[in-house]
Amino acid sequence: MGSLFDILDFAGIGLGRVQSDDEMTVIPLVGGDRGNIARPSSLKFERTTGYGSMQFSNEDDKPAIVPSNMMVRGTGGQDHAMSGCGIILAKSTKSFNDACCIEETQGGMLSAEGNDEDILPIELRKTLLNYGKRTQKGYSKLWNDIKDWLRGMNLGRDSAHLRYFYDNKSIGQALEDFAASFEPIENQIGAVIMFNGIPVGIEIMPSADHWDAYWQHLLRGCYGAELLRMKKLGKITPSTLILPDIPEDASPAEVKELLTEFSDHLREEVIPALERISVSDNRRIGSITSGLETRMVITDSGGGDIILQDSKPIYISLVL
Repeated sequence: MGSLFDILDFAGIGLGRVQSDDEMTVIPLVGGDRGNIARPSSLKFERTTGYGSMQFSNEDDKPAIVPSNMMVRGTGGQDHAMSGCGIILAKSTKSFNDACCIEETQGGMLSAEGNDEDILPIELRKTLLNYGKRTQKGYSKLWNDIKDWLRGMNLGRDSAHLRYFYDNKSIGQALEDFAASFEPIENQIGAVIMFNGIPVGIEIMPSADHWDAYWQHLLRGCYGAELLRMKKLGKITPSTLILPDIPEDASPAEVKELLTEFSDHLREEVIPALERISVSDNRRIGSITSGLETRMVITDSGGGDIILQDSKPIYISLVL
């Protein structure tokens, strides 16, 4: 069906200075607002109305977006994750009844208070790119995949509880420290994320406010969690992408020049790599609502969600 770039509109988006820590590198994407979308603070998780059902409300007079594979983890209730992304119309409430329970043996419903939010790790997001699985109304549909994802890390019993990973004290601190290494820059609306110089994700939000609201969920819960898991299992080699040596006595101008040259080098490598990614499936999920359309895209090795407003992409979340 052609290149990934054929269906992505990067008009008006620039590349910021590269940020790198350990084996993960982030190329910030900067630009203006890309749609007429509710402020992220207007979106509220309300409750689980049943196992496999997540309810959100939107207080704004514009439609709101629920990010792809958003997790909600609370106390005394069954943690849940979205199977994809979602749209909540202005001043309304909506339940998504194809969500996933992410604790195999925990009972109880979640309420609006006392929750943590994150985004599912890369490999678990990929399992939900199967259209039948994504749209299936079965609360346990992710449990076997969660067991596989946790296997080998010795975090607890052999149960499908993502909480075993995120609530582990040393892992939790490592993820917080990791995310703090990638502070947003001015006008950042997204990022290209790489492991060892290989692109593993593209994330673009409708505005810088949206990026500020969700970047930690992405870089901690999704990409950071996957990288930490790979390291624990010995599935990733030491970093092959290292920032240039900067002399201690370098002037600010010299530091800027070194980092700019490094960023230019990466851009020359990454953009052609993204252009070579081919798309095998690109289908609408649901009907067009208030000019908004959600599409699921399948690429060579992954895929994700794109939301269009008046036929122009305003939200992109792809794991590669």
